[in-house]
Amino acid sequence: MNTESYSLEALTNLKYQRLNACAELQRRTDRRLVFARSEALELLAIEKPVEPEAERRRKDMDVVVASAGEKTHIEGVRFLRWSGPITTILINRTAECTTPVCTWAHYGAILPLEELVVLGDAMMRRNQHLARAEMGDFIAYLEHARQFSGIRNCKMAVRLMREGTDSSQETRTRLALQRYGLPEPLVNYPVRLDNGRTALLDMAIPELRIAIEYDGAYHRSSSDQVLRDDKRREALERLGWIYIKVTLLDLGDEHSEGELAQRVATACESVLGVPVPLTARMTMREVCDARRTKGKPLWERVPRQRWIARWVHL
Repeated sequence: MNTESYSLEALTNLKYQRLNACAELQRRTDRRLVFARSEALELLAIEKPVEPEAERRRKDMDVVVASAGEKTHIEGVRFLRWSGPITTILINRTAECTTPVCTWAHYGAILPLEELVVLGDAMMRRNQHLARAEMGDFIAYLEHARQFSGIRNCKMAVRLMREGTDSSQETRTRLALQRYGLPEPLVNYPVRLDNGRTALLDMAIPELRIAIEYDGAYHRSSSDQVLRDDKRREALERLGWIYIKVTLLDLGDEHSEGELAQRVATACESVLGVPVPLTARMTMREVCDARRTKGKPLWERVPRQRWIARWVHL
């Protein structure tokens, strides 16, 4: 499945296609329909995670209800009972769906933990035209909910979710590195260039001046964009940053992600002057556990004088 990120224009087009389909379905019944899961994501113009195959193949639209007794037969509808708080929003005065955070929680029972983190990040984009929620909204929902299917996954996902990301592939890159015990990169880290401009790095380990950038379809959309990216890279390298480019080929299977993690570890070694061994690939649950019990970061385990000289001569 293609996991390249959707543009605002593409998400908006998808929204209006779904809005028309939901409006047509609502006209066929007198009962109130609250659309959920995939339909809600499209109505809200939120980038989708990688859903289970059965979900991607289904044709009926998901509608949420609070009790089994509310389920009826409507052609083209799959009723989903939800025991958590059902919060809703009306889209363009036409179709009602679950709110972003309620939709995210509804996915807790069917998504792998990694994709639940990806979905949460997608709702908190740096681009305000794509931002649909803040971290506090997720925390408040979970505190208010007593119990629902998937709540444990949701509580674990919140620990790894980050505000201000730009794409789902950046989130997957960040999580892939953490699976191998590497320090979590900071997202959208600002660096002042020698021309006075500020570059926002997709991800960075600033203590070691390591930049990690995801190169998606947008970056290859024109020769001018490629040239701008090259100039940006050169400007960062003049300041002593190590630049690591990530593409779709670096993600998606354990072997590729392991090789990517080794590239980052090698970059860390070149700065610190000591070996940076990777851990065995962890599950996402283990990554969450490791966050609670982690020791000192790499740059605090090595005497500063052994690697700070790298910056003195820049």
